[in-house]
Amino acid sequence: MGALRDEHHNGWLMPSGNYPAAVPDDPWATQASAPTIPALTKIASLKPTGFEAARTVGEHVRSGTPVVMDLTEMTGAEAKRMVDFASGLIFGTCGGIERIARRVFLLTPADVEVMVIDRPLDETGFYNQS
Repeated sequence: MGALRDEHHNGWLMPSGNYPAAVPDDPWATQASAPTIPALTKIASLKPTGFEAARTVGEHVRSGTPVVMDLTEMTGAEAKRMVDFASGLIFGTCGGIERIARRVFLLTPADVEVMVIDRPLDETGFYNQS
């Protein structure tokens, strides 16, 4: 914001404290109720057969679209590579990753929260893709 001008004091306002302060528009101050959370408009579902699909997964997550990534058609080594890529992608975008079935993962951008209601005990571990 530039300096305030007044023609009566050589072009500059004197610091008397009687001048109105500039107040930026605050959209939160005019709302009577809490803001609504925008509805999720789409979820991408991918069933890649090779690592070349990593770019598509990354583009969806970076654009804010959650991705269901089904790795059941990939070899064990390729699936592990894809999970490693997805983990880095999620870390870099501050998103989330949730295993929803064997070799099936939900990747979410930072502004999407996943609520896990009931999860059975799973002894196979997160990275065990075989």
